Amino acid sequence: MKKLLGLSTAAIIMSTAGVVSAASNPFSDVPADSWAYDAVATLSADGVIDGYPDGTYKGGNTMTRFEMAQIVARAMAKTDIDKADKALVDKLAAEFAEELDNLGVRVADLEKKSDNVQFSGTARLRYDDGGINATNTKANNDDTASHSHIEYWIKGKVNDDWTAIGQIETEFNNETGSITAYGGNDHQVNKVYVEGPLFGGTLKAGRYGEFSSYGRIIDTEISGAEWTWGDPNEGLSGALTYGRLKHERNMAGTTFNYGQKLNSEGEYEPNDMGISLGRGDDAGAYTSARLKYNFSPVTAMGVTYGHLDHITMEDNMYNDYSDDGADMWEIGFNTSVADNLTLMAAYSKSDRDGVYDSVGDEIKTDGWFSELRYKKHDIKDPGSFAIFANYRNVGALSTIDATVDYTENIKGWTIGFDYVPIENTTIEVFYINGSQVNATTSDGAQDVDIFRAQMEFYF
Repeated sequence: MKKLLGLSTAAIIMSTAGVVSAASNPFSDVPADSWAYDAVATLSADGVIDGYPDGTYKGGNTMTRFEMAQIVARAMAKTDIDKADKALVDKLAAEFAEELDNLGVRVADLEKKSDNVQFSGTARLRYDDGGINATNTKANNDDTASHSHIEYWIKGKVNDDWTAIGQIETEFNNETGSITAYGGNDHQVNKVYVEGPLFGGTLKAGRYGEFSSYGRIIDTEISGAEWTWGDPNEGLSGALTYGRLKHERNMAGTTFNYGQKLNSEGEYEPNDMGISLGRGDDAGAYTSARLKYNFSPVTAMGVTYGHLDHITMEDNMYNDYSDDGADMWEIGFNTSVADNLTLMAAYSKSDRDGVYDSVGDEIKTDGWFSELRYKKHDIKDPGSFAIFANYRNVGALSTIDATVDYTENIKGWTIGFDYVPIENTTIEVFYINGSQVNATTSDGAQDVDIFRAQMEFYF
C-alpha cells in the first residue's frame, strides 16, 4: 500500500467531516500542483499526519499497517462524521483491528501509568485568640495560638479496584518558632490505608479518619477497618467500624482539676494534674455502626452507635483506674429550609456518668450542636462565600473528638463566614461567645470568647 493512497482514503473521511483545504503545505516534497497537495495540507493542519523531521512527507514510501492504523484511530476520534463515512471508518477499523488494539493498549498503559499516583495537599495559616484553653486547666487565662500547617496527600492505584492512600502532616508554631504539634517531631504520618470493593460495599483498612454521622462523637484517626455500603447521597447507607484510637487521645478532650492535694510542705494546693478520660495502654478499641437515610436530595438523617473500651481515669492521687469503657450515641439531620439556606442539628450522649468537675458538679454527658448556613463556598469559584451561625452546648463526656473546633465543654454562639478570594484559596473568620459547660478550675466555669482568622490553600 502506497503512502499517498492511504492518505487519500483519510482525506476523503476527514473532508466529509467538514474539513476544508489548508492554506499552506508544511512538506517540501509535496508541490502545489500535486494531486495530493490539498489532502496533505489539510490532514497536516488537522493533526492527522506528521511527516519526517527533515520537513518531508515521503509520499512515495510504502505505508505500514501500523501507520495506517494511526490515521484510522484519528478518524475514529472525529465526532461529526456522516453516517456513510462512519460505516467506512468502521470497516477500516475492522481491517486494522489488531494494530488498533496494540495501539490502544500502549496508549491506555501510558495514561494509566501517568495517572497512577496523584498528589494533593492543603497549606493553612491560622491565628486564634481568647479563651482557647477552655478544655484544660488554664481556662481562666486568655491566650493566643498561631500556626502554619501543611498536609500532603499521596494516592496511588494498586489495580483497577484498590487504592492506597497516605497523608503526611507537619505544623510550625509561629509564636515559639518551632515544630511542636507532634511531640517535637518534624512531621507525622497521619493516615495510611487501602480502599477497595468488598461484598458489595467498600472496605477501608489501615490508619484512616473515622467520622460519625455528623462528627459529634468522633472525627479523628483510628487504626482498624471500616466497611461501608450503599450510596451516602441516595437512599439508605451504613458503615461498620472496628479500630483503635491514638494512645494520647482523650475521650473528653478535656482535663479537669480534681480538688486539692498536699504539697511537699504539707499544705493543700490545687491539683494541677487533674483528671482526664482516655484509652488505656493495652486497650482503646473503638467499635461503631452508623446508618444514614436520604429522604430527598436536600434532607437526610444519620444515627451512630459507638463503644470505646477500657477508658482510663487518672484521679487526684495519681492512680489510674480502667473500667469497661463507654457507650455513645449520636443522631442528627440536615435539610434545606429555603433557597441557599441549610440547617443541621445533632445530639450526642454517652453513659460515662459519675465523673465530677473541679467544683464538684457532675460532668455533663450529652451535647447539642446546630448550625444555620447561608449559601455555600466552592474553592473552584472565586467570589463564592458562606455565612454561618451555630449554637453548641456540648458536655465533655458526650464526644471523643468533635469535628468542629472549640466544641467540647463549651456552650454558646458562633458567627462566621467562609470566602474564596481566588481559586483554590479560602478565608475563614469566626467568633465564639459562650462559657464552659463544666468548670476546669476551682474558680468555676469560665467565660469563653474566641476569635479565629485563617487562610487555606489547596494544591
